[in-house]
Amino acid sequence: MYLKPWNVCLSMLLVILCAPITSQAVPLNKITETKIIKYIPPIPSEKREGSCWTNSNIIQRSDVWRCMIGNEIFDPCYAVQDKTTIVCGARPDIDKSSGFVLKLTKPLPTPDVSKGPSSSASMIELEDGTICDFISGASGATDGVRSERISYSCRIKGQDVVVFGDLQPGTVWIAEKGILVEQKTRDDLPPFMVKDLQKVRIRTIWQ
Repeated sequence: MYLKPWNVCLSMLLVILCAPITSQAVPLNKITETKIIKYIPPIPSEKREGSCWTNSNIIQRSDVWRCMIGNEIFDPCYAVQDKTTIVCGARPDIDKSSGFVLKLTKPLPTPDVSKGPSSSASMIELEDGTICDFISGASGATDGVRSERISYSCRIKGQDVVVFGDLQPGTVWIAEKGILVEQKTRDDLPPFMVKDLQKVRIRTIWQ
């Protein structure tokens, strides 16, 4: 039997419409393991003089230091190459010209770092690609029940998005992300609150 072209097209359309749908959407770039990068910066051309008196307060590594130039503190400062060249002010997402070589005016002290796994990181990348930087110094906040440190400030324009409390290590690391707002309701609580807290996966951490 001969079918006219329009009959053939109609038959094909009915087959497509009536076919059962068996496939399901699969999330793209699903995180199954957090990537941990031991960051070693390149050596920049700028040089400054200063000294280091203890290991980093930010990163738990024996070759990363807390250093000072005058009254200014730099942390983390990384020992590179021969383990005595110190680079401060470098960031993993900035090109090799960032930071400076610290010409030591005093020998490095003996490393004093706790052994075992570390949950520290100088910078993290959340599951949606957001980059968050460690905040040094005192920075307390509350979620209305508990008071904890604001650990990381996230680079989201127009919003004060932060990571609240400690990172949770594992095969996939977890962070608690929220929005930072000023609160003036109670004098016995920190001056800031973290709202809309949610647990998010961490794609990459730099130690």
